[in-house]
Amino acid sequence: MNVKAAWMWRPAASLLFAITLSGCGGGDDGPPRAEVTGTVTLDGKLVEGAGLQFISEGPTGITAYGRSDANGQYVMHFGASRTGAGIGKNRVRITSDDFVTVGDEKFESTEVFPPKYNVKSEEFVEVKEGDNVFDFKCESGGFKPKKPKSTGGT
Repeated sequence: MNVKAAWMWRPAASLLFAITLSGCGGGDDGPPRAEVTGTVTLDGKLVEGAGLQFISEGPTGITAYGRSDANGQYVMHFGASRTGAGIGKNRVRITSDDFVTVGDEKFESTEVFPPKYNVKSEEFVEVKEGDNVFDFKCESGGFKPKKPKSTGGT
């Protein structure tokens, strides 16, 4: 491409870049979603460090993420600055973060939730417009968390 042609493309590329960025801003654009909060327990004990995914089964196909705090409470987020989950039917997956506390017991790099809550999840919720509260009272049902295999070190 010659120098003159390169200079002609530069304004068009700048405009395209600006239009793209305007769709990524902090505005409240994007797919329809609603506020979602709740609490996570395992065998009746509050869980800190549970990772939640709400995977929309609708046409938007968005995935929202949340993490439970020391009180077992979570808030779902979509993207870096937006809260909520997709309106409609959502599959729920609950997993352990790298550090998770169940009651007074601490775990590191260990999945404490049985597969029926994550990789084999059949848990669904219906997110409606407005505020939604979903409390997850998970049961281990004999599932024993497995300590990760050592990769070396002391």
